[in-house]
Amino acid sequence: MNFKFPNTPKEFEKFIISNQSITIDEEIISLLISDRKVVEEAINSDTPVYGLNTGLGANLSYRIKADEIQDFQKTLIEGRAVGTGKPFSESISKGILLSRIISASKGQSGISIPTYKYLINFWNNDLASVVPEIGSIGAGDLTQNAHFALGLMGLSDIWMKGVNVSGPLALKQKELPPLKLAPKDALVLINHKGVSLSVSALALAKARNLYLSQEIVINASLEGFQANISIFSEAINSDRLESGQTLVAEEFRNRLKGGVINHRRVQDALSFRTIAPVLGVLKQAINRADLLWIEDLNSSADNPAVINNELISTPNFHSIALSLQLEAVSLAVSAVASASVQRIQRMMNPDLSGLPKYLSPVGGVSAGMVPIQKTAGALLGRVRHAATPIAFDPSPVSDSIEDLAPMTSEVAKKLLNQLDDFRLIIAIEGMVAAQAVDLRDDLVCSTSTKTFLTKLRKKVPKLTEDRGLGPDINKTALVLDQLNQS
Repeated sequence: MNFKFPNTPKEFEKFIISNQSITIDEEIISLLISDRKVVEEAINSDTPVYGLNTGLGANLSYRIKADEIQDFQKTLIEGRAVGTGKPFSESISKGILLSRIISASKGQSGISIPTYKYLINFWNNDLASVVPEIGSIGAGDLTQNAHFALGLMGLSDIWMKGVNVSGPLALKQKELPPLKLAPKDALVLINHKGVSLSVSALALAKARNLYLSQEIVINASLEGFQANISIFSEAINSDRLESGQTLVAEEFRNRLKGGVINHRRVQDALSFRTIAPVLGVLKQAINRADLLWIEDLNSSADNPAVINNELISTPNFHSIALSLQLEAVSLAVSAVASASVQRIQRMMNPDLSGLPKYLSPVGGVSAGMVPIQKTAGALLGRVRHAATPIAFDPSPVSDSIEDLAPMTSEVAKKLLNQLDDFRLIIAIEGMVAAQAVDLRDDLVCSTSTKTFLTKLRKKVPKLTEDRGLGPDINKTALVLDQLNQS
């Protein structure tokens, strides 16, 4: 194969943003032709094949005649288009399409060649089906994928450069005919992990960016607070072999180079002292989730799948491993956010920091930065609530034939929303840390903190008198976004 698909959540995100075109690879086409022959042979067979000549779910016992299979493609999709809520963003919708193209390219789906090529043409024309946010329990994302399929068929709305356009109009503008489905194509288009993979890719890419933002901010907090940084020593952390703690400690030893810290305490509060193990858990959780995501992207979720020249029913659509690991990322985010809020408060305490109360340079009745503690607390409540696992309590459906579900797409959405609040907590800590650093006139900062403060102070001035700090939170968040991507 001479075309390289994205293979990590970060690459996946960049591929979507850049709208890179996809080349039809003849090696892949040969593989798909071979698989398709198995499907075509099964159409007229007396052997029951799930979803090809049988009903789905609790309708498994119903046999579909050979002359009914073609019409069944459209009804199969339309009958399952029951998603609701506001539509996913265009980026997530494009990710659904991209993930289906990538997984179909690996074989086993039995997709017809015209439908496979249509998916690629749809992508290359910068189109994406409008898909509602709610409807999947993570077992193949059938209901939301049905909306994805309807867009390809010109039967529902389509994204065009950020605009929601009617399907027929969008296809007409691109001079594309509506997709005509061959037998089994309907099941190929709805029974895959596209929604779960797309949302979780963006969530994991965002989590990795925020991890870097948190490191930048914590580094400034360490210097502004004049914390005891012996906690990062190689001697302390070296026995934690291959752990996130070891890696994080090394990262901070490098970040802190060039700065001078004259710590005032033998040991600090745990929000400072446990930075390496707490951040290490998040780092490990993201790394593990990335690996599981890659496995899901590059494997077939089709049911049935073409395996050893047979159409065989599989459980490969059940993405429980990824779902549970996304929950682990969410729990780790909650732990990191809790520590961040505690550091915010410690830096404003003059007895601990040796700095003016509430980091106010004027003192007296000045509120300084203390009101922002309330905002941080509100955000933390939201982050903790979002960490509540939902992957363990599915509602059985389809006469309890589908009595288990990983809830992967909902877990991924929950994480994506949680990260929005986490991002603002990080920004608040960044504002507080920057103020603490600015109040130490003789402080020698590390290069990391100097770079952060230089960028920040162009957008957010030092607090010299009480002012509304609300707008500064978003400004700080944007500065950090730019830094961790540079």
